[in-house]
Amino acid sequence: MPATRKSPLIFNISLIYRHLQRDCYGLVALALCFVSAPAAAVDSPVFYKIQYQQQQAYLLGSIHIGRQDFYPLAQHIESAFTQSDALVVEADVSQGDTGALLQQYGGLSAHIAADVDATRGIFCQSNQALCQTLAPYAPWLQSAQISIGRFAQLGYSAEQGVDAYFMANRGDKALIELESIQFQFELISSFSTATQLQMLDESINASDAEMLDLIYAWRQGDDSALATIMEAQAGDTDELLEKLLWQRNQTMTHKIIQLLQNKTQKQLFIVVGAGHIVGRQAIPDLLIQQGATVTRCTILQC
Repeated sequence: MPATRKSPLIFNISLIYRHLQRDCYGLVALALCFVSAPAAAVDSPVFYKIQYQQQQAYLLGSIHIGRQDFYPLAQHIESAFTQSDALVVEADVSQGDTGALLQQYGGLSAHIAADVDATRGIFCQSNQALCQTLAPYAPWLQSAQISIGRFAQLGYSAEQGVDAYFMANRGDKALIELESIQFQFELISSFSTATQLQMLDESINASDAEMLDLIYAWRQGDDSALATIMEAQAGDTDELLEKLLWQRNQTMTHKIIQLLQNKTQKQLFIVVGAGHIVGRQAIPDLLIQQGATVTRCTILQC
C-alpha cells in the first residue's frame, strides 16, 4: 500500500462528518452510488482490553464512515459492547448547535479566497454546482464535504460510520464524551491556512485506490498500515500530527484514566478514531505509561 495521508479526518474527527452531511445549510445532497466491493471475510479492527485498578474497559479504533456490510462487527467486539454499561465517544452528536458552530468556525476568510479557488480549480470545472455551494465556507469544511461526496460515490456514508452504529445501538447505556463537537470545530478551524489548503487538495486528488486502502487497513486491523497512513511524509512538528493526534491523545488518555478511577461504571466501551490508537504516542501506549494493562484483542483471544 502506498504511503499516504489522505482524508485524515475520516479516522480522527468523531461524528463531525454526520453533522456536516446533515446540517450544512443546504449543501448539495450527495447521492450514494453503491459499488459491488465484497465484504472482508473476517473483519478485525484494532481493538484493546484495558485493565486499571480493578476496572475494565474496551477500546475500539473506528472509522467515521461506513457501509451496511460492516455490521455486525466481529463477535468479540459486539460481545464486549453488549456487556458494557457505558459507551464512551469522542463527541456526542446530539449536543451542540451545529448551525451556530458553522457560522462561527466555518466561514471563508476573504484574504484566502483566491488560494482556495486555485486549489480546487480543475475539480470545479466538472463539479460547478458543488463548488458554488461550498464557496462561502472555509477550506477545512470544503475538504470535509468533498471527502463525504467522494466516499459516497464509493458506497460509504457518515450515517453508517462506526461511531454512529454504536450510538444508534447503545440502548440504555450511559453516554460519555471525551471531547465535544464544539471543541472539534474549534480545533479544525484553528489549523493554519497552509494546512487547510493541503487538506482541500488531498480531498480532491486522493485516488479512489488510496481512499479504499484506508478502509481496507481499518477492516483488517492493520495497525502498521494505519500508522503509515496517518504519519507518512510528516515531521514531528507537522500540525496535523501534533494537533489532530498527539495533543488529543494525551487529553483523551487522561480522561479515560479519570473515568476508570471514578469507578462509576462497571465496564466502559470506548470508541475513538483509529488514528488515535496506532503509531507514535498512541492512546494504548499512553495508558500503559499510566499503569494500565492493555491487551490487543482478536477474534481468537482477548
